[in-house]
Amino acid sequence: SLLQSQPGMMLNMIIRVALAVALMINIDAFLKLVVTPILAASIIGAIAAPFTFFVGQALQPIVYSICFYGFDDPFVVAALEATGGKERLLLAANANTGGEEEWHEMGFFDKYFTRWCIKTAAGFIVGFAGLASAIPLVGSVFTALLAGWAVAWDMVYVPLAGIGRVGILRQGASVLAHFWEYYWFGFWAVLIEEIPIVGPVCHVYNVYSAAFFLERVYTKNENKLASAVEGLLGGKEL
Repeated sequence: SLLQSQPGMMLNMIIRVALAVALMINIDAFLKLVVTPILAASIIGAIAAPFTFFVGQALQPIVYSICFYGFDDPFVVAALEATGGKERLLLAANANTGGEEEWHEMGFFDKYFTRWCIKTAAGFIVGFAGLASAIPLVGSVFTALLAGWAVAWDMVYVPLAGIGRVGILRQGASVLAHFWEYYWFGFWAVLIEEIPIVGPVCHVYNVYSAAFFLERVYTKNENKLASAVEGLLGGKEL
């Protein structure tokens, strides 16, 4: 299991989750106990005061990006290794091409430039979509609908490179070929992370689940349309 194989990573996870929960509790308390009363004391603020809750919701992605910095990529790869998904993904990829490729380790440029371009872009999309959180009740759903696919891609970027989809163009072609699978996985991932207080726990669950999502998408018999789109836009498979 992941707990047995990576005890240090599990401790790291607990610390990060605790930090994220503590930050969200303090932000929520500050908004309710300080910002809301100040706004409520003014004429215009009385109208805006109820929306401070949704400001806290919109800040969640920022808190997660800070608290889980450098965590998601090693964790999803560790989950694949612990569950045997890494080997199954390689077997499926090699079966498609008749090759005997090993797990691809990203080069310096891809690891420190391309990877963070994708992460920054995903963060921007989530931040922009997060403006919908100002809409009571349905704002979180709109955020998930708009940003889910980008979040899913960001979660699996490193292991996707590991099976040969290296670089933005090849990965983008693969995401496009399996767009609706990425879309719905990401939709539910974003949606449950919007749950107050327990959102950080849901984030860890989502990253762990991303290992199974990746295996489900890339070890099944791909349909002809997906294969054609990925082949046309991304070139030859692994």
